[in-house]
Amino acid sequence: MAKACRHMAGWKLSSNGDKVARFAARGGVDGAKNPRKSFGAPLADPYANPDQSVVPSVDAVLRIVCAALLEDGEDDDHGAVLQSMEQSLRDAVLSGQAKGVVGSLAYLRDRVGVPRDMPLAAARQFRAHLNWAIDVVA
Repeated sequence: MAKACRHMAGWKLSSNGDKVARFAARGGVDGAKNPRKSFGAPLADPYANPDQSVVPSVDAVLRIVCAALLEDGEDDDHGAVLQSMEQSLRDAVLSGQAKGVVGSLAYLRDRVGVPRDMPLAAARQFRAHLNWAIDVVA
């Protein structure tokens, strides 16, 4: 069951990855700015701009997270798969951008909607993999 849920989360992420990366980058250091109108909850602003400087790093990290989600190994081997991808995650973040990438991944993690974005079990897998990426990058 966990493997199917991981695959569902990976499929949902891969189907709209570039837009997800831009959305997540709102959580970057210079993100969530809206020159048009202010909202009471700035991180919930539908018109907020992403932190453009971290978009490439966030995109690269999300591609690795997606690859981890779509990995075809069995559940008992998944920890080893994640461990083998840790260096790739560290290398994907450009110098000096770790704080912005971590903020972006946390922003995305906290805004995954169930059932709007994906089913509950898939969202749990997605959040767990985002937490893994946050731990590695931080």
